[in-house]
Amino acid sequence: MLGGVPLRLLLVHAPIGLLLFGTLLILISFKWTSFRLFAFITLVAGLLSDAVDFLSEDRAEEYAEANLPSVTEAMIENHEHFALYSLIAFSITVVLLAIGYRAKGKLCIILSFVVALIGAGLLADAGHLGGQMVYAKKLKKTSVSIKMRQTSSIFFVF
Repeated sequence: MLGGVPLRLLLVHAPIGLLLFGTLLILISFKWTSFRLFAFITLVAGLLSDAVDFLSEDRAEEYAEANLPSVTEAMIENHEHFALYSLIAFSITVVLLAIGYRAKGKLCIILSFVVALIGAGLLADAGHLGGQMVYAKKLKKTSVSIKMRQTSSIFFVF
């Protein structure tokens, strides 16, 4: 806890950035092979930080259930599932990238990029579900104010 907020909620963005950047580095490594090692190191760092993040989610779950009344158990469960699936996908990516780096072949690099893209999609879904939980109250207020502005502007048009 840091200032009453679980540390996980503050550090959740580091693995997202590292894993997405690692996916971009795999794409760059098709043109310049020297980026493969950089992609591998970035993905391993992202996986390690994601594993720590995944293991610390119990406290964040307790915090969400206690402080975010709009969060349901089903929302948390969906978020956890997508986070786990992205962790598995990026683990497979790292293994394929390591094999491709040692074998100097293109097939493993291509497969690692495809699996990394799948992992990035799963990670985006997990992030979207997590954002819905944290910012649901703010989004409801914003949508109400937008509807009010739209109805008032319609009134002025007529």
